[in-house]
Amino acid sequence: MNRTINFFKRNLKETFRDPILYIFCLGFPVVMLILFQIINTYTNGNTPMFDMPSLLPAMIMFSYTFVLLTLSLLVSKDRQTMFLKRLYSSPMKPHQFILGYAGVGLLVGIGQTIICIITGFVLATITSTTFVPFTKILLLICSELPILITMIFAGILFGTLFNDKGAPGFSSIFISVAGILGGCWMPLDSMGSFETFCKFLPFYPSVYIGRAITGATKTLGGTYAFDTTAILGIIPIVVFMVTTVILSFVSFKKNMID
Repeated sequence: MNRTINFFKRNLKETFRDPILYIFCLGFPVVMLILFQIINTYTNGNTPMFDMPSLLPAMIMFSYTFVLLTLSLLVSKDRQTMFLKRLYSSPMKPHQFILGYAGVGLLVGIGQTIICIITGFVLATITSTTFVPFTKILLLICSELPILITMIFAGILFGTLFNDKGAPGFSSIFISVAGILGGCWMPLDSMGSFETFCKFLPFYPSVYIGRAITGATKTLGGTYAFDTTAILGIIPIVVFMVTTVILSFVSFKKNMID
């Protein structure tokens, strides 16, 4: 346990030294929340997806993709500088390495969630618009934990598979895909078969369940609810979460052996 904690502390220091943490993980979600709130204000509230109950779950999910980017860079750099190779000769086990990285991702993800919620509350107060009842905030946070875990271990996986030049590019593609297929700023509920396709990935179901908790309004009218889409959406979320966890452990252990 002490080895894992010490490795976690080292990784945390490295992460806080990286400007990516402040630019993308913390700053970018705040800027996007402000931007979309401005758009919603100047369209007189005619963009339901930019209402705070709909926007907040989307931005929380999207912000987690930058946790993936942060961890993929951290792991790939450690591999490239031979830092991990030197540590492989130590008594540390594969799960201790992975937990040391995952702990940082979890801490950053929770920080992002809190920042998004505070920013959303401030913006809603300034614009005198509806915010998510605080009785539902805790439930919203819990509902987004599976996709956060998915992003954490996907980041470790990408960092293990790619070098420090390939990991950022691949992670950037993943970030764009998650934003588009998650319906963060696109009305997927009005796109028919394209929405159906997105239901088989973890991004859109995570946003959908979050919006069902907040009682967000759909583009075509009505509100998100715990209907068939939300219930069946749990399946791809769990499948992708378990898959990324397993693959990250397998890949990291294989990298240690090689």
